[in-house]
Amino acid sequence: MNVAALPYTLLIMLIELAAGGVAVSTYFDARRMVTRGYVQTGALVNLPLALAGLTIVLTVPATSDVDGYALASGWLLPLRASLLALVASLAAHLVASFALGAGPRVFAGALASASGVASLVCLGGLVSAPTWSLAGSLASLVVGGAVLGGALMAMSWGHWYLTNSGLPKEPLEQMSLLVLGAVIVSGVLTMLGAAMPPRVEPVASSVTVALVANPAFWLRVGVGLVFPVVLATLAWKAAAVRGMMSATGLLYVALGCVLAGELMARGLLFTTGLLV
Repeated sequence: MNVAALPYTLLIMLIELAAGGVAVSTYFDARRMVTRGYVQTGALVNLPLALAGLTIVLTVPATSDVDGYALASGWLLPLRASLLALVASLAAHLVASFALGAGPRVFAGALASASGVASLVCLGGLVSAPTWSLAGSLASLVVGGAVLGGALMAMSWGHWYLTNSGLPKEPLEQMSLLVLGAVIVSGVLTMLGAAMPPRVEPVASSVTVALVANPAFWLRVGVGLVFPVVLATLAWKAAAVRGMMSATGLLYVALGCVLAGELMARGLLFTTGLLV
């Protein structure tokens, strides 16, 4: 793994979690399918994640190269601005969750979701220079946000059934399906990224083995994609028969798997330039 790129790897994962988390929370809140307490818990989690990401992006030096991996440094200023907007809107969402009604809460969440997507787009642009295309880079990070944020918020919602077994099963069913769909799309993008050579190979790629012989790639595929597809499918089936404890446990494991898979994917990105 490209050690110098670790702050950028962490930055990507933090923003994917925060942006995806608030988007999923707001979507189900707008449909009145979740409780106020769930939205409050999500707001308490998402804001620190975004703050940590903002801290990283404000402290890393403005550079066009990270140990042989080229950065499109022109995206750095828009990234900082979009992350400031994300933190501000997440703070507004947190306040609205505790002090205001459903309308302002959903509005603040929608603003935070838009800021989160903008942040992921800017992040995708920042790391896109060596990859096969800008569009592929943007899609990879936005879908990564849906995977991580969806898994985090689905697992969190499962806990609400432990205190109120009378809650409807539809939200957890739909969240499980959301995770399943996002992982499948991520898998399609991974296969496409593995097949498309980078435009510029990072310097570090000269000392790495071929992708098909790299254990990190197969961990990405097996642990980060195939296993979560199975887990999300089982969680959906368990939720359909009101096996909420089982569904929550499955989503716990799925969250750990997609986090590990995303770590492998971003590590491979900075060493090979491949969007896997």
